Amino acid sequence: MILDYLFNKMAEKNLPEISVERCINNKGIPCSICIDNCPEGAIQLKDKKIIFSEKMCTECGLCRSGCPTQAITFNNAQEEDVLLHACYRKSLVFSCLKESAAGNINVSCLNAMHPEFIAAVLILYADKKIYFNLSRCTDCEAGYNDSFFKQSLEKATDFLKNMGILPNYEIIAEDRDISDLIDEEISRRNLFKLVKKESENIVLKTINSIIDDDNNLSARRLLLKVIKNKGLADRIKNINIFWADFEAGAACDGCGKCQDVCPGKAWKIEEETLSKKLYYSAANCYKCGLCETVCPQKAIYRCSDERQVFGSVLKKEINLKICSICGKKHMPKNENEEVCIVCKKKELLRKKLSTGLS
Repeated sequence: MILDYLFNKMAEKNLPEISVERCINNKGIPCSICIDNCPEGAIQLKDKKIIFSEKMCTECGLCRSGCPTQAITFNNAQEEDVLLHACYRKSLVFSCLKESAAGNINVSCLNAMHPEFIAAVLILYADKKIYFNLSRCTDCEAGYNDSFFKQSLEKATDFLKNMGILPNYEIIAEDRDISDLIDEEISRRNLFKLVKKESENIVLKTINSIIDDDNNLSARRLLLKVIKNKGLADRIKNINIFWADFEAGAACDGCGKCQDVCPGKAWKIEEETLSKKLYYSAANCYKCGLCETVCPQKAIYRCSDERQVFGSVLKKEINLKICSICGKKHMPKNENEEVCIVCKKKELLRKKLSTGLS
């Protein structure tokens, strides 16, 4: 039933869509990475908004793989297709659908595979040999070559090696007979036997939760789910490969600009009776630096320390006081400051006016 659903989705028109909340251009910061990466010139920036041309778009997916905030999605669930089909294969041979390269896991273009998605696949199927067929990339009719994919693969493997995981993959660079690698689908009877293994069970649970939640799974969300399900969170030694850690310095006044502008909702402010607490989640960070850019106090800065990925970390706690004049909450510069800055300015203005009239 699930397989039929995915095949029907694959037959639909698969055009890219942009998330307004995550696109940097909608946050007031110029970004043209998707425009620069598109080989067909199918993307334009109009009135600070990304526009896709239905006529020119070839659905290659290069725009999605390069987007710094993973704001671009496609109508069809390609990632779910890959995960499900991979479950039924003894060995995985990724190949390009456009160039009809030999393989049993076809994607629109190998360059469209996001590094975080590649990392998730390498972790999920660590017990299988994974091949990437790049034999047709050099003579690609669309002229895409394999540069984007190799960069993404290198980033993904660096992340895994940092966790102490040696990825089991091979690149097929020349066009040759690989029929022995492209096996038939595993029978349903044998599939049930495989499900008994914990690794396969985790894969199927992940697929089911993906389809239940939404049909446009982000590479970030998949990778986090795989790491958590596999119990590998403690093995992440350097989060800066995919994520980043930011700090809030002493000048932070809890204004909330970082929370408002963050495309991944990495920053969160919780207000209590007489305090504000600023939390940060590295798992939601896309390393765009918008929080650092818009902070009016210049209190946000990136740090190089290796920190946790999962869960929110308290970055700043701001103690508040009740103004003795207006009765509103304010952030005092010292413990003895009883009047808010607004009332202080009003008092100074009154004094100047009274002095001028006397």
